[in-house]
Amino acid sequence: MQVPAVIVCPDFKIAAAQIASVRGNIDANVVTHAAAIQAAGEHHVSVLVFPELSLTGYEPDLAMELAVSEDDSRLFLLIALSRQHQMEVVIGAPLRNLTGKPALGAIVITGDGAIRTYRNMHLGGSERTYFDAGEAPLALTVREHTVGIAICADSSRDTHPKAYADRGAAIYATGVFLNSEWYATDVPRLADYAARYRMLVVMANHAGSVGTYTSVGRSAVWSPGGSILVQSEGTESALLIAGNRDGTWRGEVAELQNQRATT
Repeated sequence: MQVPAVIVCPDFKIAAAQIASVRGNIDANVVTHAAAIQAAGEHHVSVLVFPELSLTGYEPDLAMELAVSEDDSRLFLLIALSRQHQMEVVIGAPLRNLTGKPALGAIVITGDGAIRTYRNMHLGGSERTYFDAGEAPLALTVREHTVGIAICADSSRDTHPKAYADRGAAIYATGVFLNSEWYATDVPRLADYAARYRMLVVMANHAGSVGTYTSVGRSAVWSPGGSILVQSEGTESALLIAGNRDGTWRGEVAELQNQRATT
């Protein structure tokens, strides 16, 4: 009788990158992203999630001017680092559309250097003035873990995480920009989704970004079941890492070089 081979899934780590973005300065923000990717690589992170509009800062009024395409040369450094560390990297950016307004989007750089994009499906408040909504979800499967990608106001509709859960995703990862008012309303929903859909929920908020709005930081990861696995204390620059080994999630915080955005 032939004994079946034992398949060992490598350790998996997903991290929220709480970084500070400079209003409208893509070049400076690329440098900050690169440093965070390098630090995440040293911690063997498999998937790294940046905040909403991390590449430009959360500045909807600049979206049309600063919208990027998939072949933007400013992404080349981040692509090279993603390939070096075999890491999936989710970056927040306004995405150029062929017609109409830009999308409030995410650029997903895969570990082999390919690029995929996700366009926010549910816009919030004044965002409709500056962006057109997307229509399709995006899920990544990395080391046997399926991750549903979200951007901030997506989580205002419980149908969004549910659609990923129904497709077998065990992780819901969202890049956000939350000030103190928005944090109070959005965070309880994310904890609820972790409990209701038995998903790991990863939320990457901005660190010391100051522009049109002021971020409150406090990025977090919730365990399946709804309890906090790991959370930042405030607006410090940090990686919030959730690691899965033998089916058990463990959290840790890794400090990044302290930064403070300037307008």
